[in-house]
Amino acid sequence: MVGATGNRRSVADERCGHTHEASAVTGLGGVCCWRPVWGDTDRCIWHADVAQKPSRQLEETAPTVGERLDGAIFRDVELSDADWPSGLTITDARFVNCNLEGTDLSGTDLRYSQFEGVDAQGVNLRGANLEHAEFDRTDLRGADLCGARLHYAVFDNARIAEETTFGKNVVYEEELLDTDDDRRISALDVVGPKHPDDNRLDRYEAAHWTYSELQRLAEDNGLTAASREYYRKRKNIRRREAWEFRSYPQALAKEAWRWTTGYGSNPWRVIATSIVVILLCGVIYPLTSGVIEPTAETTVTYQIKPSQGIYLNFVYILKTVYFSTVTFATLGYGDMQPLHGWARALAALEALLGQLLMALLVFVLTRNVTWSE
Repeated sequence: MVGATGNRRSVADERCGHTHEASAVTGLGGVCCWRPVWGDTDRCIWHADVAQKPSRQLEETAPTVGERLDGAIFRDVELSDADWPSGLTITDARFVNCNLEGTDLSGTDLRYSQFEGVDAQGVNLRGANLEHAEFDRTDLRGADLCGARLHYAVFDNARIAEETTFGKNVVYEEELLDTDDDRRISALDVVGPKHPDDNRLDRYEAAHWTYSELQRLAEDNGLTAASREYYRKRKNIRRREAWEFRSYPQALAKEAWRWTTGYGSNPWRVIATSIVVILLCGVIYPLTSGVIEPTAETTVTYQIKPSQGIYLNFVYILKTVYFSTVTFATLGYGDMQPLHGWARALAALEALLGQLLMALLVFVLTRNVTWSE
């Protein structure tokens, strides 16, 4: 019995024994590494905190699907173009001054991992789980992060380029907007109300946070168009969330902000909204008490009447559209005046809308100039 016990101890001494507590990682339990120790270290080649580990030996001992490398340390390691099995679990790993150029890490669970000073150009992180990961001074130009889970991932001094792809939508939005969902309302691009007892609210928060981080990352790298797109997507997430969870006042306000200004980013929508207001009011004026215009001989009332005929009514509408334009612009040009009642109320409302939309146009234009710098 004593000899057996001594044998067990000697075997244990030859094993890594690195224990990783994964209490903070959802869906994973703790794990103890039972790989053989490497060289003069007391850890295996994956957990030894030494620099410049031999790439060939790492490739020869590469893990298989189902194995876990939680807490692995890669310091000054050459791993470019490495082709590891998809779907590995390497949470809480440290990549320091490594070369991951062209490496295939698709589907890998890299939650809570740290990337510091890493050359990750062209790395394949498609479908990887990068939640809570940190990218410090990491070069991600040309990297593929389509479908990657990026909630709480932090990009600090990271480099990206137009070739860096994050997919059309972040994965959390794809999960929310399932095209097969029978609750989907295509006209509004939203999903209908649902009981808030599932994790859809968490997905909305994750999608909003991810778009906000990607917007900041794009701004830091001078990618103005991408930054605007992520901004619009972030606002769309909040709008859809308001509709789904029945916050109708917020939903209507966000819908109006979307259609009239493109969330404050599209001056053409403000101009289009202004034209619609002018034309709509111009058509309504002659349907109310009308608009009057004094002439040298008499006072003309521009009001639609069936007895006047189509041509004269059309001319009157053109006149009231002109009056609507000068009222909207608050120019007050000419002697045309709304004839008491509803026409005056409409003129006051249009003048107010005109001032608001003009100020809004200046705001949107200024914002676009700031974005383009």
